[in-house]
Amino acid sequence: MTSLKDLLYHEFEMKDLCELQYFLGMRVMRNRENRMLGIDQSTYIGSILARFKLEGCKGALMPMTQGVKLEKLGLDDVREDQVIYQREIGSLMYAMLATRPDIAFAVSQLSQFSSNPSNQHQRAAIHAFQYLQATKDYGITYCDAELILKGYSDADHGATDDRRSMSAYIFILNGGAVSWMSKKQPTVALSSTEAEYIALTQAVKESIWIQRLLGELGRQVKDINVIHEDNQGAIALANNPEFHACMKHIDIQYHFVRENVQSSQIDLKYCPTKDMVADQLTKPLCAVRHRYLVTKMGVNPIHAMNKALQHHHTVPKAVAEWE
Repeated sequence: MTSLKDLLYHEFEMKDLCELQYFLGMRVMRNRENRMLGIDQSTYIGSILARFKLEGCKGALMPMTQGVKLEKLGLDDVREDQVIYQREIGSLMYAMLATRPDIAFAVSQLSQFSSNPSNQHQRAAIHAFQYLQATKDYGITYCDAELILKGYSDADHGATDDRRSMSAYIFILNGGAVSWMSKKQPTVALSSTEAEYIALTQAVKESIWIQRLLGELGRQVKDINVIHEDNQGAIALANNPEFHACMKHIDIQYHFVRENVQSSQIDLKYCPTKDMVADQLTKPLCAVRHRYLVTKMGVNPIHAMNKALQHHHTVPKAVAEWE
């Protein structure tokens, strides 16, 4: 590292700011002895709450209320200011992309109405900010000494008003989320198996990219090609090359999953729905299940992270004490 710094000093005018603490609105906390790392955006979240005059708002337990389905602007709905709404969604999106996978589904839903927001969409956006108000001290913790990658893929069949399903995946490395997605599918799936199979396509592409990246970094990672799936039909469809009459209409691009399973690039394993971490990225959940899955993503309160970093506890223990 010292020789690299010397080379950079020779080429560029620069300062050594010592160990990284803040970067692009993210705070970084380390415990090198125990090989633990925590990142959060508490300062950034506080600033966007103040920007939209919500710093004193009441907190919420979930980013979206369970059972709520956002719809297009109706005749009886009041149209909201488009520019303000887009600024709110953009602010939420940066938090989601950096350290808050727990709001990915809410942001995905809200962003679909950026061109024509109604009062219903505005209320839902405020609710997401209320959730951040209650959880602004949450961040991602990476704590395991052994490199272990856990991939999860899920779908919610026919979840949106145009009957398109929601796709989601999340990859967890060393106990914390490193990549996630929550997105509406481009076509209408005719069954839950088909929706899950389509969602697997995106998860497989992301898994291959992560495998190549870790390979270039020279890292040996346990279960690097495993993706957990909670739909037995989708797993059978990916493993069985025989003709399926009920699936003959599926676009050829989605059989990319089967090709990679057959080449052992990807290994699909069944995961019970209760342990499906990506389930939180496909639909609003009750408060208890939401908190359980968010903890499994490695998203924890900062004071629990600090306690783990200072006293060499594992994060699950610290979270148990916080609970």
